[in-house]
Amino acid sequence: MMLPQNAVILSVILLLSATPCSTSSENSGEDMDNLKDLLFTSLQSVVALNDLVTTLTLRVADLTLSLAQTRADIQSRETEVDKLVADTRAGLEGEIAAVKSAAREVMIVNGEEAGSEPSCARVCAGTTGRGTTTWNDVPSNGVNLSVDISQCGFVKVPTVTTSVEGRTNQWRATGLAAVYSTTTESFDMWVEGRISNPTGGNAESWGWNVEWVAVGFVC
Repeated sequence: MMLPQNAVILSVILLLSATPCSTSSENSGEDMDNLKDLLFTSLQSVVALNDLVTTLTLRVADLTLSLAQTRADIQSRETEVDKLVADTRAGLEGEIAAVKSAAREVMIVNGEEAGSEPSCARVCAGTTGRGTTTWNDVPSNGVNLSVDISQCGFVKVPTVTTSVEGRTNQWRATGLAAVYSTTTESFDMWVEGRISNPTGGNAESWGWNVEWVAVGFVC
């Protein structure tokens, strides 16, 4: 393929060859000036075209380099995302395994009712609270209390263990671990003070409260 500048120069030469000889030197000089102007203008066009081609070539090279860098960045981000997904999946699998393992750590050998799935076993604990426990007076220097365990969500009667916590005199009492009438919602406590009478508000002033742990099935 012929280069543009060569084509222009060849065109000028052909034009010169085809130009008839003028009998007037004045006309001949004028024609030569016109041809020189044409040649000069053509060469300027060729230079401008070359500059444009060079500029476009440089822009294409820049775009090619930018595209390559973009591809590299995308591949790097894809690698980071893949690693993040893998780490997240591994973390979730570890947490799920830990939950399953924790569920297996609660074993109920037997209870008040027929058992359920091992994964349904739960431990629930609480206290009636210091200063927030109201005891009911009963004969023979005794007090009783109904403890709410409904928030545990048991669907079968749980096994309940209790203790009475306070500032004083509970060590003299009896019935601190005696549990009555347990249901999925509550249980009762009856405590007798053989030496120190807990009635008449004494149990409250001593800070007596029931601390309990219940183990049962929630499904």
